[in-house]
Amino acid sequence: MAAPQPIRLPSAVEQFDAAWLTDALHAGGGLAAETFVAACEARPLGLGGGLIGSLARVRIEYGGAPTDAPTSLIAKFPSTVAANRAVADAFDMYGREVRFYQTLAATTSLGHPRCYFAARAATNSDFVLLIEDFGERRIGDQVQGSNLADAETVVDAMAAFHAQHWNRVDEPRLDWLTSHANDLQIGGMQAGFTQGWPKFSIDFADVIPPSVARIGARLAPHTGAVLHALCSGPLTVCHADFRLENMFFAADASQPAFAIVDWQSITKSSGAQDLAYYLTQSVQLDVRRRHERDLLTRYLAGLRAAGVRDYGADALLLDYRRATLYLLEYAVVIASTLDLGSARGFAIARALSERACAALDDLDCEALLPD
Repeated sequence: MAAPQPIRLPSAVEQFDAAWLTDALHAGGGLAAETFVAACEARPLGLGGGLIGSLARVRIEYGGAPTDAPTSLIAKFPSTVAANRAVADAFDMYGREVRFYQTLAATTSLGHPRCYFAARAATNSDFVLLIEDFGERRIGDQVQGSNLADAETVVDAMAAFHAQHWNRVDEPRLDWLTSHANDLQIGGMQAGFTQGWPKFSIDFADVIPPSVARIGARLAPHTGAVLHALCSGPLTVCHADFRLENMFFAADASQPAFAIVDWQSITKSSGAQDLAYYLTQSVQLDVRRRHERDLLTRYLAGLRAAGVRDYGADALLLDYRRATLYLLEYAVVIASTLDLGSARGFAIARALSERACAALDDLDCEALLPD
């Protein structure tokens, strides 16, 4: 979508009103000039896709010329939790998501919401997105975890998306994206992990195998080496937040099979980063253990079906293990340094942490740490 002209950006649910929505939808090109928003109601949404950003569902009534514009949208704006917003600001997460919708969404094969307005303030990190409401679709439940059928759907969609950008990340249209192995990412993850591991190791001691306890004691200073190794092979565009509660599945045959929201971590990295994040932290533990190699083979077959020929099973498995090792830092930062907001937030953190720790042990990721 074209970047809209600058208009005021509300920073709370209470600031969404009919006049502002009319201006935003006109600016974003989603509403004819003869039509206006006559009334709206914005209600906050709970935990799920909103760890880093705040979410609201906006119900809309229109006036003026008849329109087929949506009567319900999802509004996204900065987190009201200072610690969570600080994480977003440090990694330019709001800016990345806005730029995705402004520049890349229209050509991206991976299912995502239609965007009706995307803008960021010029002087700070305030932003607003107005995106399609997927309320009629089935949202993933990270506490429950993915079953095999959903895992196969996700892996197929992921492989097609990665193949689309495989070894093409240096094209000018992607110059706003950075490699995931950059100094800011390395420093931020190392600091977050260092801060979070002592608490994590106490809160989740019952799910941390001895090998993972040893990894936790050693990983922080090796963050850069692990991440550079992960990004040393073929690179692609990664969503980089492939967790289950960002995912929507078809509730009936009339709906697309899969779509994903929260593009605020989009980056250039190994495709194995998305694959490992999903399989080791969002898929049911017994499903991952029984079907992991089949799902890796399925991902590789998806790449090959889309024309990728320079990547084999051994390289994928090594990158997958490297990504699993690195992504322990994601689990620790989420579980120990973000304000999770509710009992359900803690349940999500526990589920992904237990799965991540089991995968690290199963895949002998300790052997990948430098001496």
